[in-house]
Amino acid sequence: MTMDRREFLQVSVVASGALVLGVSFAGCSGAQRQMRRVAEESGDFRPNMFLTITPDDRILVDVEKSEMGQGILTSHAMLVAEELGVDPDRVEASSADSEKQYQTSYGLQMTGGSTSAVESYVPVRKAAAAAREMLVAAAAAQWGVSSTECETSDGLVRHQNGERQFRFGELTRAAAEVPIPDDPPIKDVEEFEVVGTSARRTDGLEKVDGSAIFGIDVDVPNKVCALCIHPPVFGAEPVSFDADEALSMRGVIDVIAIDSGVAVVADKYWQARRAAPTVKVEWNEPLMTGLSSDQVRAAAADAARKVGREQYGDGDVDVIDERDDLTVVEAEYTGPYLAHATMSPQNCTVHVRDDGVEAWAPTQAPTIVQEALARAVGVSRGDVLVHVPLLGGGFGRRAVPDVAVEAALISKAVDRPVQLIWSREDDTKGGYYRPINHNALRGAVDESGDVVAWRYHNVSQSIVPDVGRPLAAVFPEWLPMRSRAIKTETLFGLMLSGSLPEIVAMEGALPPYHIDNIRLEYTPIRTPVPVAFWRAVGHSYNGFVVESFVDELAHAAEADPYQFRRKMLGNEPELREVLDLAAEAGDWGEPLPEGFGRGIAAYESFDTPVAQVIEAGLIDGEIVLRRIVCVVNCGIALNPDIVRAQMEGGIIYGLSAALRQKVTFDGGRVNQGNFDDYPMMTMQDTPEIEVHIVESDDDPTGVGEPGLPPAAAALANAIYDAAGIRLRDMPFEDALAEIRGDE
Repeated sequence: MTMDRREFLQVSVVASGALVLGVSFAGCSGAQRQMRRVAEESGDFRPNMFLTITPDDRILVDVEKSEMGQGILTSHAMLVAEELGVDPDRVEASSADSEKQYQTSYGLQMTGGSTSAVESYVPVRKAAAAAREMLVAAAAAQWGVSSTECETSDGLVRHQNGERQFRFGELTRAAAEVPIPDDPPIKDVEEFEVVGTSARRTDGLEKVDGSAIFGIDVDVPNKVCALCIHPPVFGAEPVSFDADEALSMRGVIDVIAIDSGVAVVADKYWQARRAAPTVKVEWNEPLMTGLSSDQVRAAAADAARKVGREQYGDGDVDVIDERDDLTVVEAEYTGPYLAHATMSPQNCTVHVRDDGVEAWAPTQAPTIVQEALARAVGVSRGDVLVHVPLLGGGFGRRAVPDVAVEAALISKAVDRPVQLIWSREDDTKGGYYRPINHNALRGAVDESGDVVAWRYHNVSQSIVPDVGRPLAAVFPEWLPMRSRAIKTETLFGLMLSGSLPEIVAMEGALPPYHIDNIRLEYTPIRTPVPVAFWRAVGHSYNGFVVESFVDELAHAAEADPYQFRRKMLGNEPELREVLDLAAEAGDWGEPLPEGFGRGIAAYESFDTPVAQVIEAGLIDGEIVLRRIVCVVNCGIALNPDIVRAQMEGGIIYGLSAALRQKVTFDGGRVNQGNFDDYPMMTMQDTPEIEVHIVESDDDPTGVGEPGLPPAAAALANAIYDAAGIRLRDMPFEDALAEIRGDE
């Protein structure tokens, strides 16, 4: 199926998760009654799903997004503080439980696609503005004055003469009697006093003093701990097991088989951990037993050199072979399977009871966990309550409900709440990965240095089969569970068959540059290796491919890589702006110490244009990073410190993958296990990173992922500038070792 440029970009935006909360602040009778009932019973003022003000002046905010380090608790607190006229330190933000009211228009309560601030910017401000209007109306009524004569500041409602004032807490019951406004006015950007400042993190102190509750810290009455022995080969299932020795060990309660492995249940986690090696499990032999990652790479390489399914076409790329005046460039870029490597191991606590299921899940997708647990234990989705503690990193891995399902099955078997913890090795060897990819490109420049044609064939493993079933949660609960599953399988089956474009793998593959003749192709490869969303998803490798290849075309045209890009970005003023600013801040064209070079890359993902200049070199055959400059236009920066932190984190995450990371397997067994053989960049490896934020009054765009896609390309381009070596295969250190001929 071929799409034009506008259709391709529109459907890619949908794929990236640009959703809007379906929130109404209209004062329907049911909402009014509930608000008044809460006030009568507790004195609390709760005018909407986000905000509660207590008689003792506490301002509580329920955050519908999962806090996984991106600072969404802080930004919600700042939005509320802005509209109420209070110091953000007075606002207490916490993660909300799974509730229908927090679901987007696509039916999911989910954190991903760099949409947290995008979705919440207006609804949260409206929620606070509604409370402000109601508090003012309640005070004005008691004073017998017009609301226009009153204002809020410092947690007070004041009359304009300054002689009369009420604390918010004194007005909670009276405010609950005021009709909920349908469309409360919110501040203009010019009036902001809190938003746009680097207010301190609301969760910072508790993370420093150790009082923060992450999923692994959850403790509930009568809880037991579990460890699941997973198969050594993908897809294997337990046939039988001998647990006599384990059952005789201190603290061990039970050893049970579930579909995905054998669970050891004990009073404490380390008791289960000590007992697990004594359990002798016989596994069946799955299809993966004879498969290696080298075989997958070879198959992908072979497919990339053939014609794939057309995803987008404009003009005629065959002009490459029809004109004699063109300089033709061909290149292939590859990326291995990659683990998510979240700092906190996968974990979940679940209690399956007769009347439903309660889960404490550090998840990016409470609705998906509800759907998965309902399916696993045979209850309705509405009978599953999900609490969301802090997440020790997400990166897409915590949108997959596998650990929650295992915990639920174990809880059902032992009839007690169960905390299941996966070790680092469990997740690295048996978790979900970014897909392997092999990308073949062919382009041509004419004698004027213009790009005449661009053909891009992406071969990668689709994440659709692995993430498709949980996404049945997008369908309404009143549909029978089987109907939801069938609809989901049908939708994704169309994508797998080629009847619909592969929008996830191809997101960001369409270059932003003006090129008359373009063709994008896709070929899926299918293996039993489980794959899922990984930070920036398709952009994570398409950014590397697009910005590396345009650099190759620039050198073929004997043009400056910065000016070459700039010339082709006439229809992309925001991307051109960050490119210009990055070149200026990055001292483009200035001399560098011997052995170092500069690389540049500009790329837009999640509606956020980012440009980066990296200074790097090859010193004694090793890559050395000297300096990184990043420019981002994310609309209004709700909290500049958080924006900088997200850019820095995305760059480090992306460069860790580019330099050293890979997941390989032989005979279906993964070779990597922990950070010793799947290394992240350390502080010692990380150079100075400068982040420049373009000033803007526009609504915010995503910042959690857009810093990642340009990073690998900017580094590869810098190495070419420094040493004339073109790095096209990740990880780069392996590619350099192959060039050196290392054993």
